[in-house]
Amino acid sequence: MRIIFLLLISLSLYATQRIITLAPSISEIVFALGRGNEIVGVSEYASYPAGVKKITKIGGYTNPSLEKIFSLNPTLVIGQAHYNKTLRQLNQLGIKTLSLEMTNIANIKASITKIASAIDADANILIDSIDKAIADAQEKAKTSYSNRQVEFQEKPTSKKRVLIVYGLSLDINRGLYIAGHNIFYEDIIHMCGAENAYKSQQLSQPVLHYESLVALNPDSVILLHHSATDGDIDFNKAKELWYNIPINAGINKKVTILSKDYLSIPSHRVAQSITDLCEVISQ
Repeated sequence: MRIIFLLLISLSLYATQRIITLAPSISEIVFALGRGNEIVGVSEYASYPAGVKKITKIGGYTNPSLEKIFSLNPTLVIGQAHYNKTLRQLNQLGIKTLSLEMTNIANIKASITKIASAIDADANILIDSIDKAIADAQEKAKTSYSNRQVEFQEKPTSKKRVLIVYGLSLDINRGLYIAGHNIFYEDIIHMCGAENAYKSQQLSQPVLHYESLVALNPDSVILLHHSATDGDIDFNKAKELWYNIPINAGINKKVTILSKDYLSIPSHRVAQSITDLCEVISQ
């Protein structure tokens, strides 16, 4: 009997968690923390790293299945703040949950630390990689600013105005979804020594139409392409469309298309997003 008791204690000490992640960013972080083998359920949109594709899908952004989640017998369900209703329901069923805010750089880093603490992992490597990317971006911004001083032979009168647009469209009149405020894209723009061309203080998701775009007159436009949502679009045609718009970015051909999946994911890979976006902004 004593042997069985000791065996049960030993098993409990080495038991792994059964983790469900409600968003792709969270499953990426758990994998990066070395606990991917403990994930039993993920969002249907999770695609990185490759191992996540073999894990049971529990639904999308708006429709996670409580029945499927419960059937997987999780010990921990992790979701972002907009999943709080689902997380509260799971709590009522006796399931441990963790709610995260992952909108800007500061709370992405804080969320990585919270996840690491919840699953007994070390967040230092991931946090250090983000901090290094930030430091490199700020140093690059200083160099770019000095170069502009030489170019203008005086202190530049204003910062470069950057507009980040979600997705590609060959019909701008239908409206453009852009990066507004209190979001990691704006943090990155500032790190790179520039400013967000979008100035309105409205809190809802900004949507621009042609007249508003012309009024903003951004110096640089970055188009974020995602193959899963944008499909196959001719990049050259998309750029030509922008070149014909009477804004500084179009006139000076400062329109860049970036097609990397991690650019839209608020995970530890934001470090790479900082590097990529600052490379474009500094040009």
